[in-house]
Amino acid sequence: MTATDSVLSWSVPDVRFSPEQTAAAEGVISTCLGGPERVRLAVLGGSFAVGLGHGTSDVDLYVVGEELPVSEVVIEHGGVPVHINPVPAGRVRTLLGLTCEYRVTGADRAQIGMELKALNALIRIVTGVPLHIGPEWREPFDAFSFDVVRQINLVRNGNISSAMAEDAYGALAIGDLLTAATASALALESACEAVLAAAGDVYFGPKFHYRRLARTATTAPWLDHVWRLNHRELHPGSGTDEQEMTTVVEQRLWAAGTLMAHGVVEGWDKPLTKLPEPAVPHGGGARRSAYFTPLRFTDGWALVGPDEGYRVSEAVVRLWRALDGRPLSQLAPEDVPADITDIEAAVASLAAYGAVSGFASAGTPDPGIIRPEPEFACHPKVAAP
Repeated sequence: MTATDSVLSWSVPDVRFSPEQTAAAEGVISTCLGGPERVRLAVLGGSFAVGLGHGTSDVDLYVVGEELPVSEVVIEHGGVPVHINPVPAGRVRTLLGLTCEYRVTGADRAQIGMELKALNALIRIVTGVPLHIGPEWREPFDAFSFDVVRQINLVRNGNISSAMAEDAYGALAIGDLLTAATASALALESACEAVLAAAGDVYFGPKFHYRRLARTATTAPWLDHVWRLNHRELHPGSGTDEQEMTTVVEQRLWAAGTLMAHGVVEGWDKPLTKLPEPAVPHGGGARRSAYFTPLRFTDGWALVGPDEGYRVSEAVVRLWRALDGRPLSQLAPEDVPADITDIEAAVASLAAYGAVSGFASAGTPDPGIIRPEPEFACHPKVAAP
């Protein structure tokens, strides 16, 4: 492979459970675990379940029931090792209950703040291959919404991206180029994880990150751009100057903002099917700040900036994402929502709070366009009771 080859050629076909692996898991249930009388719920989960298997991937069987092993155990059946993962019934019901309705607010982010072990278990259960669902589990499985799972992962990772953008901003402010570069790379990867969820590809853990970008039709056109942004050779003190480092940081964050803006708008009610072509800001006109991130709560739309959050609307998010340095007169009609009657005034309001640069701010920001909302910050600022 030459340096000019696209990394898209690195993609591999999905690898799922083989018939032999599925048969081995079913055999373990019937001959080793007591069958349906004791195993009330059995789900094959993990990398194979979502097509991400590789040469040493485990056959992970998650089971709920009575008189089962108290901890993980490997049982071989037909020459295939099956990893048995017993899960308490109450834990599974709680996890499925989290996915019935999206209820994240600016102040209450418990649904997207679940601890990592719980999130991992949830994703493995809802993306798994059910082998047996007892009568008492049919209703909980019918009630959960995969769209809610997408939304949780979209906003959870978007919130992480906003935190990393804030850290990159703060690091640049004191000349800490190493932290700024690291934080911006993490921000872009989190935004990619968010937009994968928006597109319907939900998983947990970073190891398959780029493989998933490559295989998902919506994100595949962005793979090369993201890979090159996050794998640039940057050597502070020996060839890379501060301006080049700052440019790379902002290009990463600009890409993250683009992905998030499309994820929370078009990828909310149904899976996202299209993204714009990757691009960097051009022109000297109004352009959205790379350090702001759009998020979506049940109580409003947010633009999260460094150390502050702002309440906006869907129309404002749509306008904000279109600001790429072109003169406002060159914006496409679809980029200017009908709700925005005075584009220049709206952009001026955004610029007054730093959400837009390259545009002269004038007067007091219109609170109908953007206004500070402490509960919408990256780390919600809620008054003590």
